Amino acid sequence: MSPNEFYEFWLEYLHAHELLATRLWHFVGTSAALVSLLLALITWNWIYIVVALIVSYGCSWMGHFVVEGNRPLTFRRPLWSIRADLLLFRLMLTRGLTESINTFKLL
Repeated sequence: MSPNEFYEFWLEYLHAHELLATRLWHFVGTSAALVSLLLALITWNWIYIVVALIVSYGCSWMGHFVVEGNRPLTFRRPLWSIRADLLLFRLMLTRGLTESINTFKLL
């Protein structure tokens, strides 16, 4: 995967996450998944991995199907979607998402 390919995917990802409510659903799902994965590592209990998958996908799909009314990009590019979800999470934590959204709107 070249950086240009991911950048193009990132712009498509931003388009699929235009509404703040969708991004917030993703943020909640990613947060819960990261906590569940941490619990899985601490307790060595595999059920937390299942919880991480159910919660993260459940929240993300709620944002897509109910709020945004579109289809998640996970079905087309699962690994890039995970990378983009984590990038979205990091940018929301550091308040750096505004620049990416403004760049997207200029295109």
